[in-house]
Amino acid sequence: MQTSETSVSMIKDLSEMQIAHDIRRQVFVIEGEESEDVEFDGNDFCAAHLLAYWKGEPVGTMRLRIVSGSEGGTIIWERMAILKDARERNPWIFRALMNSARHYTDIMGLKNVIGIVENPKLMRFWQIYGGKETGEEPLEFRGHTYRPIRLTIQRDEPQEELTLRQAIMAVPEVFDETRKNT
Repeated sequence: MQTSETSVSMIKDLSEMQIAHDIRRQVFVIEGEESEDVEFDGNDFCAAHLLAYWKGEPVGTMRLRIVSGSEGGTIIWERMAILKDARERNPWIFRALMNSARHYTDIMGLKNVIGIVENPKLMRFWQIYGGKETGEEPLEFRGHTYRPIRLTIQRDEPQEELTLRQAIMAVPEVFDETRKNT
């Protein structure tokens, strides 16, 4: 499997958001038997979203929601969904989403990442990225058990400051521009 077959970009318009919603509906509502009102909770409007492609086709998505600016800032990485066939055949999709979430977190200058994990396989991926269980009681919701996790990003070097031009551009364009430079 070549990683070049997988790419991730930020969602830039409503048509891409609809694609992400369709992926989430397939994974969480149809496969996972969650209700629409649980999956689509209204937080999509206050978050950034990633869309993963494999061989040019959209196959995954992830929501990134900044929840605090204090103590280095906190972001929730959530609602990661990868279509069944793609996630079974290509582990690079998950890694590409995680790497892109990390990149977004970095350019936003945030230090704390939180999330919840139901699947033990996903916990191993979080651990690869430095994530650890928080020690809090798992959350029980509609027959599912979710383990709270935290990742603290340590930065040895100061964050590169964005130029005024970058600051006034739309975040997706800044994200894509800085991805090309890494």
